[in-house]
Amino acid sequence: MLRREPMLSSRVFIWQHFTRLTPDEVQQVIPLFHPVWADAGPGDIAFADSHAAPGNFRAWAQLTAHIRTALARTGRLRADRELLRWAFSRLA
Repeated sequence: MLRREPMLSSRVFIWQHFTRLTPDEVQQVIPLFHPVWADAGPGDIAFADSHAAPGNFRAWAQLTAHIRTALARTGRLRADRELLRWAFSRLA
């Protein structure tokens, strides 16, 4: 869309192409992305990746925001499958 608009396109210095993270990359990157994932088990991260954010960093950011809300509301210290399922239901 930006490329079709010369006024916007001319403001992009370098066009970047992003690809989905592989499952191995997800396991390496997501625990470093935000503290809520630092204590999450590899199984929970894989569960979230396969159900809601298959290698898509934008989806992980949305999921993280919902998990933060869920943790604050419930007083839990870490995300579990129940909170993950709730967060999945909140994703657009």
